[in-house]
Amino acid sequence: MARIAATDGPSLRASSIRPWPLLASIAATVVVAGLFFGILAALHLNAPVPEHWPSFAPPGPVIGVIWIVLFAAMGAARYLAARSGHASARTDAWAVVGLLVLCLAYPLYTHLIPGHATELVGNAISFVYALWLAARLRGPSPLAAAFVGVVAAWIAFATVLVFALIQLNGWST
Repeated sequence: MARIAATDGPSLRASSIRPWPLLASIAATVVVAGLFFGILAALHLNAPVPEHWPSFAPPGPVIGVIWIVLFAAMGAARYLAARSGHASARTDAWAVVGLLVLCLAYPLYTHLIPGHATELVGNAISFVYALWLAARLRGPSPLAAAFVGVVAAWIAFATVLVFALIQLNGWST
């Protein structure tokens, strides 16, 4: 089986990354997320569309594509964390799964408890967790930390969107 040489880890030594397990981790994460969001859509648990939308907000389909990429990044981060060879590899991989669960749960709890306050609290928890996780992974797997950092950056952008929605539509939507 082919191996891809990559430098990732505290000593920046070359480690071998098997492409098929990496792709399987990414695919499994994306498929689980797709099934989850498909079930939410089938149950009509979609968020209500606000009357006014910020001009800098990407269109809905673009947001969907971004989330596919983010879930793929989390799948890759989980794989890299598990393969880091670090003493905390197993815990780190499960910590990435924790971020995945937070991101998957967001549309569910924002539907059950509607309102911008719920969105902001969920974003704050997810953002702080993602920052903590990126810092934790920085030593054992800098590449996994970078993937988690991208998720944190998107959550920060989503929070700016929520504040813009509040400014345009008020707290009621």
